[in-house]
Amino acid sequence: MGVRGLTTYINCNQDVFLRHYYLHDSNLVIDGHSLCAQLYRSLNCFSAFGGDYDKFASYTKTFFKHLRKCKITSYVLFDGSYEIRKLKTAYSRLRSKINGASRLDPVTQTSLQIFPYLLRDAFKEVLIEMEVPYTVCEFEADDEIATMARHLNCPVLSYDSDFFIYNVKYIPFNTLEMKPKQILVNNDKVHAMECKIYKVEYLVHNFGGLKEELLPLLATLLGNDFVKKKQFKKFFSQLKLQKSKKKKNEQQKSIHALFKWLQNETLDSAIAKILGRLKKNQKNKVFAIIFKSINGYHRKHCRSLKYFNISDEESIDQLDIKMPEDTHYYDNDNYDKYEGDREDSENKDCNDDNDSEILDNEESYKSDSSDEQNEHDDGDDDDLKCIPEWFADGIRLNHIPQPYINLYTHHLHFCSPQAEDYTDKDSFLCALPIIRYAFDILTDFSQESFVYVSRENDCNYQRLFVNREYSISRPLEISYNELSTEQLKQYFYHFLNQKLPLLDLAMIELLPTNSQLFMISLLWWIANCSVPLAHIHSLIMSYIILEVVDEKTGTFRGHNFFNNKHSKKLEELKKRPALSTSIAEHLFLNKHKVQYEDCLIAASVLLKHFEIDDSIRKRPKSYDVRKIHSFAQFQCCLQQFNSLNNLCRSPFESTKYSKCYNGTFIYNLTLKLENQTEPINFMEQYLKGATSVLMFYKSICHILNKLMNVMNLTTVKWSHRKRSRRKKNFGNNEDIAFIIEGFESNVVI
Repeated sequence: MGVRGLTTYINCNQDVFLRHYYLHDSNLVIDGHSLCAQLYRSLNCFSAFGGDYDKFASYTKTFFKHLRKCKITSYVLFDGSYEIRKLKTAYSRLRSKINGASRLDPVTQTSLQIFPYLLRDAFKEVLIEMEVPYTVCEFEADDEIATMARHLNCPVLSYDSDFFIYNVKYIPFNTLEMKPKQILVNNDKVHAMECKIYKVEYLVHNFGGLKEELLPLLATLLGNDFVKKKQFKKFFSQLKLQKSKKKKNEQQKSIHALFKWLQNETLDSAIAKILGRLKKNQKNKVFAIIFKSINGYHRKHCRSLKYFNISDEESIDQLDIKMPEDTHYYDNDNYDKYEGDREDSENKDCNDDNDSEILDNEESYKSDSSDEQNEHDDGDDDDLKCIPEWFADGIRLNHIPQPYINLYTHHLHFCSPQAEDYTDKDSFLCALPIIRYAFDILTDFSQESFVYVSRENDCNYQRLFVNREYSISRPLEISYNELSTEQLKQYFYHFLNQKLPLLDLAMIELLPTNSQLFMISLLWWIANCSVPLAHIHSLIMSYIILEVVDEKTGTFRGHNFFNNKHSKKLEELKKRPALSTSIAEHLFLNKHKVQYEDCLIAASVLLKHFEIDDSIRKRPKSYDVRKIHSFAQFQCCLQQFNSLNNLCRSPFESTKYSKCYNGTFIYNLTLKLENQTEPINFMEQYLKGATSVLMFYKSICHILNKLMNVMNLTTVKWSHRKRSRRKKNFGNNEDIAFIIEGFESNVVI
C-alpha cells in the first residue's frame, strides 16, 4: 500500500533510521508480491517481448539459494482479494498501467515498469520447485506479514513503506546485497547477506517522547490507498513547517513536522485533534480507517501460521479505541510551536516515486461513464471478510488460483496490462469463456454476470458485463465445496467436451505430460484467434529448447560464449554423417532419449535468438506489435487453462511457464520463420545434425497437425500491408458478446 513520501524520508536520513546488519541463521518473512517485483526490476529483462520467464526463474532460484546458503528460513506471503475500500485505487492504478503498457517497446522497456503477464505465476513456480513455504492471504497481506514477523521475532523483507510504521524489524529490499559474504561470528565463519535494518526504536529514539502507538496515525494523515491527504488540508494548514537548509519538498517537510507534533500527543488527544479538523460527514470514515490501522499495528493473531505448521496462541487483537465525544476545533498551541512558514519548494532532490511497488498515480480519481467510483465508496469490509471457510482454505491451499479470488469476492476481474497492440482489442477477450466457466463453478452457476474490466484503445478502461452467453451447462447439481476430487476433474473434461468437442484427448495423452495443457491452450488459441503458422512453430521450439535442450546443455544464454566453449566439440559433430529424422515408424516423444550432442548443435544455432535481434537494434520501428499481440493472446489462454485446471484439482500436469516461454526467443524465431511456407523443412536445414532434437520437434508437430485436421482448424497468413486501425471482427459473435452498462445500446463484440 505505502505511506507516501516515507521511504524517501527514511532514505534521506539513513544514518539515523537504518543500521548496518548481516542477515544469517534466521527466519525471514517475505512480502511475496513486493519481492517478485523487485527481483524483476533488478534483472533488466526485455518486457516488450512478453516475458523471459526462464531468465526470471533462474534469477529467483539464485536469490533463494543465497538465502539458504546463509541458513535463512523463508516464509513468503502474498496478497489475496482487494478490500472494498481499495477498489477505487485499483481502478485508478489500472489506468496508469494501461497508459504505461501502451508505450512499451524495445526502446522504452528499460524505463517503464511493466511486469509480464505470467510473472507472478513463474515466481510461484520457483517457490514450489525449491520447496519454499508460501501462502496467499484472503485479503491484503501486510497485517499478516507484520504479525508473523513479530511472532517469529524475525525481520520482514519488502519494499513497502508501511513496514516503517508496523512494529517490526524491516529490511528494505534496496539495501540488501544479493551475494552472500563470509563473516566471523564468535570466531566461526558464516555466510551472511549484508543489508540495512530498520526498527521502530530507532525512530522513537530520534524523536524523544514519541510513542510507538501513534505511528499508524502518520499513515492516515499522509494519505494511502484508503484515504487521501487532501482530506486533512485544514489540519496541515495549521501545522507549521520548519525552514530547512536542505532541499526538501513539501511532503518531506510535512512528515518531519508530523513526527515533531506527535512527540507531544497521546493517542486519544491526537485522534481528537485530527477528527476535530474534518468535516462532520468525514469523521466516522476517517476514524474507522484509524481504528483499523491501529489494530493492525497491535494485531497478534496470524491466520498464516496455521498453514506454515507454526503454533499460534489465541489472543485478543482488538484495542478498545472509542470515537472521541468531543472533537471541537482545538486551540493551535501545539501547532504554533514550530517556527517557519509553509514553502513550496521546487527543488525535489528526494524523489517519492519509489514509495510503492506499483505505479502510484496521485492524480485525483476521475469518474467515467461507469459508476465504479460510487459503487464501492462505503463498503463494509467486515461483511466481505465473512467469506466461506471453504473458499478461505481453498486460497490458502492453492486450490483457488490467484486470478479467481477477486472473481469470487467481488464478481470482478481486472485486465492485466501487458505488451500488446493497443490499437486492437484487449488480448484477454479470447479467454473469457474459460474464466466464465470458472466463475460459474465457484458460484454454483447461480450468477447472471461478472464484470471484466477491459482495456480500451484510448488507454482507458471499460467495465464489460460477461453474461450467461458464455456459460455452458452445469455437469452436476452439487455445490462446489461438496464436489469430490474426481468430480472436479470431470468438470474440466466437461468444459473441453462442450467448447472443443472435436478435441482428441487420446492424441493429447501421447504428448509429454508437462506439455499437454500447453497443447490444449495452443489449440484454443488457434480456434479463437487469427494465428500464423510461424507463431505456432516458434512456441513449440521455445518449449523444446527450455524443457529439453537446456536440461542437457545447461541454461547458457550467451551465444558467442557457448560456441567458443564448445568449438572443438561442435567441429567434430559437424563431421558426423547425417542421420534420418523420419518419424514414419514411431513418434519420438521421450525427452530423456534426446542426445546431448544433438542438443549442443541445436543450442549453438538457437541461442542467439535469446538476444534482441539486430534488425530491431538498428531499426527500432521494425518492432512488430501485431506479433506481440498474438502471443499476448496465447499467454492469456495458457494462464486461464492452467487456472481452470488448478480449480478442478489438476486432471493435467500444470504448465511450467519458465520451461516453455521466452518472449524474446519466440519473437526472434518468428521473424526467421514468417516467410517459410514449410517451417518443418526449414527447421530440418536450420538445425541440421541435431537429429534427436528434430525428431522430438517433428513428433510434436505431427500430433498438432493431426489434431488441427480433426478439429478443422486452420492458420492464417498475415499481409505486410500497413494495418488499418479499424477494428476487425473478433472470433465467433455467438461466443463474444457483451452488454455494457451505461451505454444507450448494447455493445456486441
